[in-house]
Amino acid sequence: MLRQFKTILCPTDFSHESYHALEYGVSFAKLSDGTLLLAHILHDPTSEVFHPDGYTLNFEQAAKHAQSLLEQLRDTRLAYPKCELYVEVGDPFEQLMALAKRRNVDLIVCATHGRSGIEDLMLGSVAEKIIHHSPCPVFVARQGTF
Repeated sequence: MLRQFKTILCPTDFSHESYHALEYGVSFAKLSDGTLLLAHILHDPTSEVFHPDGYTLNFEQAAKHAQSLLEQLRDTRLAYPKCELYVEVGDPFEQLMALAKRRNVDLIVCATHGRSGIEDLMLGSVAEKIIHHSPCPVFVARQGTF
């Protein structure tokens, strides 16, 4: 019998690649009438706390802004009612693994940005860490695939 993915975690950094992965996540959720956990992790203060209008946000404001972006994403792009939103602060890999364990996730659907070489060695790949340490199966949507 095929495994049912009832709780699916889809992290997003609001990039085109992560939106592509979310399409897969919604498809998996619909197949099993499952719950989609849409998560954003606030990690890099230099990119997360600057408002598009040019002023600085504290982490509480940045979390509220991320929450509103998740709500907008859910309401306009996903059109799936069984969707829960999570905004966490910390290391993306650690926070996603904690959420996956806490919610007993059946599948993680994530994107890879396709970095290679020295950039990946220096920054590390969250998707790669998830693949190697996830408590459940992982589906990775690579840039440029359908």
